Amino acid sequence: MALREEQILRYSRQILLREVGGRGQEKLLAGGVRLKATGAAGLTAAAYVAAGGTAVEAGPDPLTPGAEGFLVSAEEVGQPASEVLARALPDVNADALPGRGAGRLAELPAEWDGEGPWVALGGDGARGVVVFRGAAGCAGCFEATTAVLGPPPSGALGVGLGALGALVLQRLLLGLGPALGACGWASPGVLTDVGVRRCGRCG
Repeated sequence: MALREEQILRYSRQILLREVGGRGQEKLLAGGVRLKATGAAGLTAAAYVAAGGTAVEAGPDPLTPGAEGFLVSAEEVGQPASEVLARALPDVNADALPGRGAGRLAELPAEWDGEGPWVALGGDGARGVVVFRGAAGCAGCFEATTAVLGPPPSGALGVGLGALGALVLQRLLLGLGPALGACGWASPGVLTDVGVRRCGRCG
């Protein structure tokens, strides 16, 4: 897929990054993600992923209080995420319309399927946590790691976690490693390592 002139202008800041370039931007445009999120963390991630050119397809779950922000107004809380994002995403980026989602981006708790990439947004009480898996990462280890986490934090910490989750997803779509991992996001914006729990096969 060759980039059109207006796309080169729109994504020029990403294209100038050595790790992205024109070919990487084409990968981001060709990718897609299915979103299972109703709160600030997941919807912030959706906004950033869509702005980067990747298609976002949301599920039917109703948006929860605290979801208001980049994409959602207070009046839209309680409405299905799929309907709200179908209205909001074209304003963010017409290139990111749904229909080709192969990856998965979800707030915990969630179920996981498909090859990946998978990005989970959760929390362990003191911080937000992003757990991620590329197509080559162990699904069992990913699920063992997410199993001990709760839902993502709300408020500013949730927004920061969503932005981090979007960045991680974009790196996976570009084929930048590692294929499996986790990181924490603690206030005020401190990035921490989180160990990946090993499954029965890998342990």
